[in-house]
Amino acid sequence: MKRYFSLIAGTGITALTLIFLFSCAPVNLYTINMNYTPSETVAARIDNTGNVQLTVARFIDSRNIKDKTVIGRVVSSDGGSIPVLPKYLKPVDAVTAGIRAYLSTAGYSLTPEIPVWDLQNDSIEENRGDVLIGGTIDKLEVVCHKDGIKKNYMADVKLTIIFADARNARIFRKMEIETSPSLTHVKFSEKILEEQINKALSDCIEQVFGNRKTMRKILEEATGE
Repeated sequence: MKRYFSLIAGTGITALTLIFLFSCAPVNLYTINMNYTPSETVAARIDNTGNVQLTVARFIDSRNIKDKTVIGRVVSSDGGSIPVLPKYLKPVDAVTAGIRAYLSTAGYSLTPEIPVWDLQNDSIEENRGDVLIGGTIDKLEVVCHKDGIKKNYMADVKLTIIFADARNARIFRKMEIETSPSLTHVKFSEKILEEQINKALSDCIEQVFGNRKTMRKILEEATGE
């Protein structure tokens, strides 16, 4: 019996030791779930989309960084930096899926294809609906500076969005949009990192596609109606 209790005690001590060691182990990266999160005023439906079909091409990551999977960093007070990576979707997929999610919620008709497009007129293929939407990711980053008690979060997302008349293989509009929300908090967490970059991404999407006047003009220009 003593031997049994000794074994149990030994196992418990070993488990506690492992937990302690892992809890004290240095963090070498953070991961967050990057996606489109609707605001409270999301999806002001356009009055009449008619039978216009939209196709959203896969966005191009044009950020001037070596590793395109990195979407941010956490900077400690001593200047050390730890990268932030996406947990599930790559940046190009998160942006593309976010735009599709907004347009679908707002009542637009989407084709099921997500083509690769180099943003040139002569590479617009047939069967891309009426309007082809593509673009580039120019900035996409969330940074947290751990400065003593205060944790300063800053996100920055900039997109260039291209609209093309898919039937006539003609680019007719280019828009650039950038949002940079910030937050000061006493707490550090991956959840707050996630919320800040998702807010920046969602604001970009909604400022372009949630503008009813702009979207109505785009549909009219593409269809000639």
